[in-house]
Amino acid sequence: MLLRFAFVAWAFALFVAGSFGVSHAAPLGHFPSTNASFARISAERSSPDLRQWISQPIVIERGHHAAAMGRFASHVLARTSLIAQRLTRSALRFLGVPYVFGGTSTSGFDCSGYVQHVFAMLGIHLPRTADAQFYAGGYVRYPHPGDLVFFQTYEPGPSHVGIYLGHGQFVHASSSHGVMVSRLSDAYWANRYLGAKNLMGR
Repeated sequence: MLLRFAFVAWAFALFVAGSFGVSHAAPLGHFPSTNASFARISAERSSPDLRQWISQPIVIERGHHAAAMGRFASHVLARTSLIAQRLTRSALRFLGVPYVFGGTSTSGFDCSGYVQHVFAMLGIHLPRTADAQFYAGGYVRYPHPGDLVFFQTYEPGPSHVGIYLGHGQFVHASSSHGVMVSRLSDAYWANRYLGAKNLMGR
């Protein structure tokens, strides 16, 4: 989504700069959701540095459109990566917290309560349950750090969720060990893997 926004801003800049020589970026607005009934991830709910970043105008001088928008697109990707890094660091702060069915606090988490809590630390509101989080995200073929990974465990459909860390590893609240790091290649998880979803608008 952020990269798509960069391309839209580039096209708009080409049009306006032809007459006036400068252009300003439009507000980012809401990230898309596959189901409108679920809570939206919005700029207003994002971290303060993200709000500051998206509110800054882009000034483009005549004759420098491609270079300016190339720098902007690189900045988009760099900031998205920074948010993912902050998300995964926050997720690892809770290693060892016990599993509690229905738990949403540091005294005990279930899988979706843990994910919701970690994203809320960055000002991003997610639905409460694993299946609702699954349908709120956009499908990604290959997960990136900060994406959610889903599994079918004790019931049909997405019933377990974790946060992808990279290098085939994810952190999650396990019913047997609490918050821990596991590998997607582990036989138990590989046989139950449903896919990955992005909820950060990448």
